[in-house]
Amino acid sequence: MIIPHYQEWEGRSSKYTQSTVQSVMAAPLMIGTRLVGTIASVHSDPGRALGPEDLRLLELFAPEAAIAIENARLYTQAKHQQQYFGELVANSPVAVVTLDTAHQVVACNPAFLALYGYAEEEVVGHQLDDLINTEETRAQAIQFTAQALDHRPVRAIAQRRRKDGSLVDVEVLGVPVVVDGVLLGIMALYHDITELLHARHAAEAANAAKSQFLASMSHELRTPLNAIMGYSEMLQEDAVEQKLDGFGADLEKINGAGRHLLALINDILDLSKIEAGKMELFLESFDVASMIDEVASTIRPMVEKNANTLHIERAADLGAMHADQIKVRQGLFNLLSNAAKFTHEGSITLQVEREVMESSEWIVFRVTDTGIGLSAEQTGKLFQDFTQADASTTRRFGGTGLGLALTRRFCQIMGGDVTVHSFPGEGSVFTIKLPAIVSETKADIAGVDGSVAPSHAGDADAGAQLSPDESCVLVIDDDAVQRDLMQRFLSKEGFAVRTAAGGDAGLRLARQLRPVAITLDVMMPDMDGWSVLSALKADAALRDIPVIMVTMLDDPERGFTLGAADYATKPVDRQRLSQILKKYTCANPPCPVLMVEDDPATRSITRNILEKEGWKVSEAENGREGLECMEQERPSLILLDLMMPEMDGFEFADRVRQHPEWRFIPIVVMTAKDLTAKERRRLSGSVETILRKAGDSREALLKQVRDLVSNCAARHKN
Repeated sequence: MIIPHYQEWEGRSSKYTQSTVQSVMAAPLMIGTRLVGTIASVHSDPGRALGPEDLRLLELFAPEAAIAIENARLYTQAKHQQQYFGELVANSPVAVVTLDTAHQVVACNPAFLALYGYAEEEVVGHQLDDLINTEETRAQAIQFTAQALDHRPVRAIAQRRRKDGSLVDVEVLGVPVVVDGVLLGIMALYHDITELLHARHAAEAANAAKSQFLASMSHELRTPLNAIMGYSEMLQEDAVEQKLDGFGADLEKINGAGRHLLALINDILDLSKIEAGKMELFLESFDVASMIDEVASTIRPMVEKNANTLHIERAADLGAMHADQIKVRQGLFNLLSNAAKFTHEGSITLQVEREVMESSEWIVFRVTDTGIGLSAEQTGKLFQDFTQADASTTRRFGGTGLGLALTRRFCQIMGGDVTVHSFPGEGSVFTIKLPAIVSETKADIAGVDGSVAPSHAGDADAGAQLSPDESCVLVIDDDAVQRDLMQRFLSKEGFAVRTAAGGDAGLRLARQLRPVAITLDVMMPDMDGWSVLSALKADAALRDIPVIMVTMLDDPERGFTLGAADYATKPVDRQRLSQILKKYTCANPPCPVLMVEDDPATRSITRNILEKEGWKVSEAENGREGLECMEQERPSLILLDLMMPEMDGFEFADRVRQHPEWRFIPIVVMTAKDLTAKERRRLSGSVETILRKAGDSREALLKQVRDLVSNCAARHKN
């Protein structure tokens, strides 16, 4: 624009009333469509008037002026940003270093110099790997650098060397520096985590101490519970026999309170094991429909207590599941018992389906109730430890708030989860989703593809219906030579031998034949011996068949066994113990039994059970006394506690198995100890013993098998 007579212009500013300016012209400064400023030219000569030609010249200069102004602004902004980020890096507590593509240090901050103890001139221009690595860490550092130069960020925990030679634990972060698509170098950050690792190690030590404390406490708490529950059951029996009906209800309350307390102790121990990373999965294959029937049968009285009805809806193709059956069952029981507790005069529905999700098969359990329902706030804290929906719920319905928390933890360690959908007053839907085949923590479970050995004398046809034989021995081994050798040798000893070349086929034959004993190879390609053993123990019809493990491995973790003939937990399940005792009853009662137990109350209760079953009882307070008792009288059966002073149950059983005249005496383990997987393998449930293929001569091995099979057959006849 042009203002030819500025002094006469109506828009003149009052600031310029004394100005001698006569004419003015102005033009906008534009970069594209963006206004960055204005440029103006003034003239004070009254005889000179600015015209269109002057304005044209000004407009020609304006774009250059706009670019110059914008460049100055950007330069100033860049300087500010450089100073800002420079201050951030210089004052950062994290060590920062930049490298060029030749791995040489371009710059570093004071924190880097302080962390590694160098002066700046000792670092800049030098190879970083030479400054902060040992021979042991150099290969890792070179790998990290190559990864960052390949445009892949690095994040890791590592050790690096200071100038004085000491090592420091650091968290390493490396990122490529790329400008306009060109790789200029690497920026690396090192965060000193020494104190964090020390804290972590201290926490791990505390967790280990807590786990040990809880293991000890579980024994100490369950021991008096054993007395409470055992004596109350004895008194209930006496009350029935003496027709003292007035005492029965009170004694049942005492026993029920003991069972409730035991369940709480078990829940707390399970939670502590999960937190400490000690929870182990005991995977086995089982029929889903049968498990649902068991759960429904157990929960139905609780459902009907509040005038509710239970509906089971399950697909016809549920099939089998490979998971920790106890934890799956416990999770379902927790959901159903919660539904029963919070629903009155309503309905509870358990739906079970087999679904394919992401190319894998899953088992989906849905528990739907018509109970009180939950708000969004209550749902948010539902799975927290020791937490219920709100305080009023706790007061009204009771409970510890552990059931749902444990259910979710169990499902998560099996690779699944639990979700909830609920509205206040409309009921709730809890959904458990679990893989149909749960994998081990470190490796997937091997597939099952067993087959019966090729037919030859003594082999069973896979499709034939075989009947049980009192002299039948089943040999499960993938090695055809070993199967043939076992069959020939045992057949000469008068046994009817059947063989299977794999675990799946062996399990089928075991169900058809019900053999007096099973010899089982540990190392098989598809389903190893331990998986077969787990399946045998999980089957009520097969769990009592003696199993002789035969292995080529000298594996102390899994290979050593105490030859425990059976296993029971405390407090003593009187019915289960009675079943075990009947299995080992001798031909000419009263049969001598040795009870090795340090707790007097448990000895008294167990003696009462044993004597009612017609056994002659000897007692020992620890393993050392137990061995002395066996020198005086050889028992037909040993009942053994594991946690005892002087000599514990593990050592005692080991000593018994080393004695040639005692090695075949059945040992029934009774313990309140929460066993680890290693200890369970050491006891091996119903395993008679474990033999090594290597180390002994073939003749010695076969004689051992013959002696064990003969002993099992004799016990079977008795």
